[in-house]
Amino acid sequence: MNQIVKKLIIMAFFLTVFIASNQTTSASVVDTNSTYTYETMKKDLEKLDATYGDLIELYTIGQSVYGRDIILVRLGNGQADTFYNGSHHAREWLTTILNMKMIESYAEAAEAGTKIEGYDVRSLLEKGTLWFVPMVNPDGVTLQQKGLQAFPKDIHKSLISMNNGSSNFDRWKANIQGIDLNRQYPSGWEEVSTTSPGWKNYKGEYPFQAPEAKVMRDITYLLNAEVSLAYHTSGRVIYWNFNVDQEDLKRDKGIAELYASLSGYRMVPTYAGSGYTDWINEVFDRPSLTPELGLYAGQRHVDPATFPETWRRNKEAGLAMANESIKLQSQERTPGDQPVVLGDRATENAILPPRDIDEYYEKALDIMENYDLSQEQSIEYYSWYQQCKRNCSINDPELNEVFDSLLHFEDFPKKKDIQEDKTWTIELNTHIDPTSVNRDNVYIQTMDGQSVSVEDAVVEDNLITVHAEELYKKGESYTIYVKDLISSGGKKMEEPVEMTFTIQ
Repeated sequence: MNQIVKKLIIMAFFLTVFIASNQTTSASVVDTNSTYTYETMKKDLEKLDATYGDLIELYTIGQSVYGRDIILVRLGNGQADTFYNGSHHAREWLTTILNMKMIESYAEAAEAGTKIEGYDVRSLLEKGTLWFVPMVNPDGVTLQQKGLQAFPKDIHKSLISMNNGSSNFDRWKANIQGIDLNRQYPSGWEEVSTTSPGWKNYKGEYPFQAPEAKVMRDITYLLNAEVSLAYHTSGRVIYWNFNVDQEDLKRDKGIAELYASLSGYRMVPTYAGSGYTDWINEVFDRPSLTPELGLYAGQRHVDPATFPETWRRNKEAGLAMANESIKLQSQERTPGDQPVVLGDRATENAILPPRDIDEYYEKALDIMENYDLSQEQSIEYYSWYQQCKRNCSINDPELNEVFDSLLHFEDFPKKKDIQEDKTWTIELNTHIDPTSVNRDNVYIQTMDGQSVSVEDAVVEDNLITVHAEELYKKGESYTIYVKDLISSGGKKMEEPVEMTFTIQ
């Protein structure tokens, strides 16, 4: 399949089996010695997908603020999962090159039946699956590489302001909102000092505020990998132990020592918190490493000409982590506490009632068992749903509810015995800007996802009135959705709400 976005036939799934072929590749696809852009990455992934068939699969799992795809790559077909990601920080796109080089080199070795540093890659990819998000922050990378010309003129002034008055973005680390994506995770977030949106270090108003961080949160829950690695570029060190439980310390230290011995990187303790691997270490009780790939290059990107040395240090280490995942997967897992996911506290206080948002993730984690789906099928559904949003339907209403929950709709108690001509009045705890209310963010659907025609909503202070153009059908159930409202003070509603009702 050549396209980044796969077409999916709903409720028709096919298990894939790794079958080696005798096809060999010629020239390398990934150019490691030049500025590696978002556009180059997408083209290279399409080529790799076409070359290696069922061994590689691509999923568009979300978009950046300015609509660039966040792509998940599956390599292999085994049960043990290892997760690699790069470019949380914009100027650190050497990490994307490493992710891409791993994908290509490991796939090539598996197909040819050759070994890398003694590892039988074909056998490893039959036992395990390697997952990659090569570029977490495509907007930030594009700004750092191409500057203002890659973005609309109406945000140039804001970007320059966040860059301390400079139009040179070589040092830029954040996403396009000025949020440091590697300070967006809840473990230790409260202790990180607060700054303002800028080119580095701004942790945001709350964890998972940035869309890119939300995607990483969701896919992390769906993958539930045995070992995770988030690559950065400064210092040739490895961070590995943020708030690791005492009972897991020996296990995690051993894995970190293995990576250090193969890469030559020095292990250092992690104290700061709020990073991706900090969250995995503390909340998921799984080993997770942050290898810093290169020598400190100052406030700019590491020269890609240095990549051969980075590859020499990491090509075997990447496979070693996959092998560790296989070992861990074969052992009996001991479930830990249900991970705590922090939401938008300010929005909760202003608009939404208190609730326990963890139940959404219980649904997400249970989806494979409840619907007899494989992990890959679950990710296909998530990818499809992220792109589809409300302009399509899913045959199973309960499954639709699960994925609406993944998109963070608050589920209000269901209402029964509603009149056919019911007019709904939605009361919020703050005054709403009437211009923010339209048929795209206040709407009603049938249980199979078909839209119900409604009159224009009427807004008065903190009240929104919604009325269907035709009578509801007796005995049928409907869901009303409210999202993306803006208060009269200019604050955006972060978390949508929904309520299901049945006509008597």
